[in-house]
Amino acid sequence: MDKIYLFDVDGTLTEPRQPMTQDFANLFRILVASNIVYLVSGSDIEKLREQVPKDILDSCAGIFSSSANQFNIGTDLIYENELEVEEELQQFLEGFLEKSQYKTKTGNHIEHRPGMINFSVVGRNATQDEREEYYNWDRRKLERKKFAVILMAHFPSMDAKIGGEISVDIYPKGYDKRQSVYYLREEHPGKKICFFGDKTDKYGNDYSVVISLTGDDNLHSVVNYLQTKEIISSYLRGAVS
Repeated sequence: MDKIYLFDVDGTLTEPRQPMTQDFANLFRILVASNIVYLVSGSDIEKLREQVPKDILDSCAGIFSSSANQFNIGTDLIYENELEVEEELQQFLEGFLEKSQYKTKTGNHIEHRPGMINFSVVGRNATQDEREEYYNWDRRKLERKKFAVILMAHFPSMDAKIGGEISVDIYPKGYDKRQSVYYLREEHPGKKICFFGDKTDKYGNDYSVVISLTGDDNLHSVVNYLQTKEIISSYLRGAVS
């Protein structure tokens, strides 16, 4: 077995912040049963446990959460990075939230996770309809992209990348999803990485994985979990034939 599978979760294996569909979970179980599979997400491990069935999480070789600032194998915590947030950064986030032209604010806007901050103008308490309303507004106004550019200009030691439908992931430079690739290279030397992600452009939180891949690796930049499902199905058909 010369290949390792690495999957983003929101937008790649599920709809953002939604559970895996039953039919896709059944298909994914077949892949996990006979392959080395890791997950990497900007979400914390608790949110992943709400989205991905427990038996699948337990069957994966490892789970990188909080943009790979936390790593679990099964229920065992292998490592966890910490981030001490400076008051200046906290005030910057609060100021941007107050000045945002988007009026609906639902609460839980600045969420501290291991090694990172997740920032959302509409707030993580938003309903699914409120999430979709902000996502569509942001596609027109590009608020998250502009926020990321401004934050990185003010705080050169920090990175800010778009994640999911409503938020931006913030962490010290280098402390992002590329940490998962470093781990896989060390743990599985010589094996190719097959990565699936939906936020693979320059401002997306999967981009750090993309730039860490080599020409021998495989990148699947998908638009949603349905496309991921199609590609996995084709892999499994190839394995059978």
